[in-house]
Amino acid sequence: VEPVITPVRRIPHVLQSKVKKELRLMENAKIIERVDEPTDWVNQMVVVVKKDGSLRICLDPRNLNKAVKRAHHPFPTLDEISAKLSGAKWFCKLDAQSGFWMLPLDKRSSRLCTFQTPWGRYAFLRLPFGLNSAPEIFHRVISRTFEDFENIMTFQDDILLWGNTKEQLGTGLEKVLARAKSMGIKFNPNKCIFFSKEVD
Repeated sequence: VEPVITPVRRIPHVLQSKVKKELRLMENAKIIERVDEPTDWVNQMVVVVKKDGSLRICLDPRNLNKAVKRAHHPFPTLDEISAKLSGAKWFCKLDAQSGFWMLPLDKRSSRLCTFQTPWGRYAFLRLPFGLNSAPEIFHRVISRTFEDFENIMTFQDDILLWGNTKEQLGTGLEKVLARAKSMGIKFNPNKCIFFSKEVD
């Protein structure tokens, strides 16, 4: 596949200051960095306005995705999930906060994830939203992180724990949170569900 350099996508005037601020925050957090040298690939930036009014900066790598070799890590099926949860009475669901951004990119991959803005080019230093293999890569890493735990299942950026008793679930939750902390995995408290009698 021939590398593609896409033109900058225009940003509505009303969003420009918010987008600049978000780019600055991402740069300070070492999620992206400015790029001055020539790169073979230049993708477009996508700005997603979330329900709470905050922004998510994503990559539009539709051309790059044609050149990416997929990771092909299997996701559990609904039948597999149902079978594992049979008999469980208590549940917790943990949502990894900006999960993809926990995974650093090597220099070559980072430069493939260069994107154009009205204020210059940036490259992702961490796994970006939009890349077709990102969910599989992240799921593989999370699955392996917790593969030695019982009564746990990972699906993309969610971790589901269960137990027959509240105490059993609490013990498992403590272990998962300790492992997550040691690996630098953070959870979004607004999307987590603790000690529920049902799960969706």
